[in-house]
This record gives sequence, structure tokens and C-alpha cells, in this order.
Amino acid sequence: MYNGLKIFIVEDMAISRVALEQMLLRNDYEVIGSAAKAEKAWGILQETAVDLVLLDINLAGPKNGIWLAQQIRKYLNVPIVFLTAYGDQKTLKGVIETKPNGYLMKPYQEPTLITTISIAIQNFLDNQKETITSDSGTILNNVIYIKDKHIRVKLKIEDIFFIKSDGNYLELKLKEKTHVVRSKLSEFQKLLPPTVFHQIHQRYIINKEKVAVLGKDFVTINNVDIPVSQTYKKEIEALFSTL
Repeated sequence: MYNGLKIFIVEDMAISRVALEQMLLRNDYEVIGSAAKAEKAWGILQETAVDLVLLDINLAGPKNGIWLAQQIRKYLNVPIVFLTAYGDQKTLKGVIETKPNGYLMKPYQEPTLITTISIAIQNFLDNQKETITSDSGTILNNVIYIKDKHIRVKLKIEDIFFIKSDGNYLELKLKEKTHVVRSKLSEFQKLLPPTVFHQIHQRYIINKEKVAVLGKDFVTINNVDIPVSQTYKKEIEALFSTL
């Protein structure tokens, strides 16, 4: 089950590339593609939506990883993590100039790789303009990043049908799956657009676009009847009377 984050690998050693893919897959990341040469990778990246690029510095061909990072920084808005066996001053100077979101020296262990990816993505989000963040997650360009079982998951806000509170935990209900996050309902609500998401009960927030039935004291979403408390009843009735 992928967590929604798409990673592109640029590594010219086939054995290293396969090993890297296996590490990522074991941790629920989606490997959206890979390349051995900088020029080929650049051609693919311009046509492919990715969430992070894992980039070896020394690549086969006339262009290296630093050249590719420069292209990404100039034309794309994607976080980069460098992978390299070289730590000399000249290499480090070129790396620093591209302002990478992470840097890993080879050989590395799987836990270090996964931690570096998680930190890189979070640092990237922290540096974005028009970003809203709370303890519950981060929202950027109508996409929300949450932590579910210690894995960072990317969700489109529009894909959330409703949210159910269970004390300190929330169940985010999508069409065919549920994500569990540690958060209070009131805190998580700060991440959601108020024109679309509405609280209808002490324990529930709904996506109004997903409501199939409006009953006397309930709404039905995705074949689930959700109670509407007296506190929110008039507000919900007014909301749907205008549709």
C-alpha cells in the first residue's frame, strides 16, 4: 500500500538502483521512475509529477547530478536528496550551491535513508509560501501531508469524505480506505477549507460535496449514516438549502 509519495531515482549503478527501490517499496513509497543519466532524468522529470528526487552526484555521461539539481532548482519545485560516495570540498561546494533538502553519504542504512527522506520533505514544505502547518499535518496547494503509523502520507483534500474523532485520534475516511492520525478534531479542522468541510457533530466533520442524503438528524456519505447533533442542525440545514 503506497503512502501517496512518489519518488524518482537517478543512479547509474544498476545494483544500487535496485537496492534503493527495494528499500523505498518496503517503506510504502512509490518509485515513479528512474534513470542512469542526468539528461535522460531531466527529460522525464519535466513530464512527470514527483514528490522527491533521490540523486546520485556522479553519473554516467557528460552531465552529473549537480547539473541536474541546477535544472530542477531553476525550472521545477521539487525537493532533492543527494546520494554520494564522495565528500571532498569541491563536491560539497557544488552540492551546497543547489540548496538540497538532504544529503546522504554512501553506504547508508535503510533507517537513515527513510529518515532523511521524511526530513527532506518536511523541510521542503516548511520553506514553501502559502503553506499552512499544525501539529496534525501540513497543507500545500490543496494537498495535505499527514503522519499515519509514522509514515508521511499525501492526500488530496477533495478525497476526504468525512472525519471521525475518537479521543486523541482521528479517522480520515476516503472512498475505499481510512487513515488514522493523532490529533484533536478542532486542531485538524484548521487545515481544512471552511467552505467545504463542516462540523456536524462533536465527533464528525464532513465534506459537504460528498453528501448523498440529508436526513432529519443525519447525513449519508459513502453509504454511511453520520449523526447531525442539535447544535449544528440549523447550520447544516441552511447550508444545503442554498445548494
